[in-house]
Amino acid sequence: MEKRKHIVILAAGDFPTHEIPLRTLREADFVVCCDSAYSQFTIFNYQFSIPFVVIGDGDSLTDETKQVLGDRWIHVAEQDYNDLHKAMQWATQKFSIIDSQFSILGATGRREDHTLGNISYLDTFASEYPGIHLEMLTDHGRFQYHIGTRIYPSFLRQQVSLFTLDPRTHVTATGLQWPLDGATLSPWWQGTLNAALADTFSLSADGPLLVFQTYDPKPL
Repeated sequence: MEKRKHIVILAAGDFPTHEIPLRTLREADFVVCCDSAYSQFTIFNYQFSIPFVVIGDGDSLTDETKQVLGDRWIHVAEQDYNDLHKAMQWATQKFSIIDSQFSILGATGRREDHTLGNISYLDTFASEYPGIHLEMLTDHGRFQYHIGTRIYPSFLRQQVSLFTLDPRTHVTATGLQWPLDGATLSPWWQGTLNAALADTFSLSADGPLLVFQTYDPKPL
């Protein structure tokens, strides 16, 4: 089976420092960079020469930078959506949703309202692009959108947090320290700070769910 093309969407929050998102960026087949993230990305990419475009309303770029970028600069002037949405829209028009893996990096940190807004976009993107293979990597772990039933790869003491996007959603979870049986997790904190008991856990939900898994196990 042919490997999926790996597309990174680089947002303008804190630039990654953990090795897992940095490796994801290094090994990307293509990067769609929000314009506010370009200055840090260009320093990083000096070593790797990853193909890329820069997209946004351009308020973070000088006219000279836009000229240097040439056709790698994609100007989208409208203000109804943020640059992350513009970048994803461009990426999904350019690359196959079915045959590509999309990883969002740099979407957290700095302002908390931007962080919450960017994380919530996972639900929007899953609705706009059914069947998309999508994740959001932070410096601490991985967010994924979930609906239906799925078995997740894991490891002992991996921290797992679940966030329902609709308070009517019922969640069943096995293989976690605190299993769930049709639970509703109305306040966001109710599904946080669980932990895996082995190398997999199972989730079933009848509505949209965000799953966060840490890179490192909880210390003993």
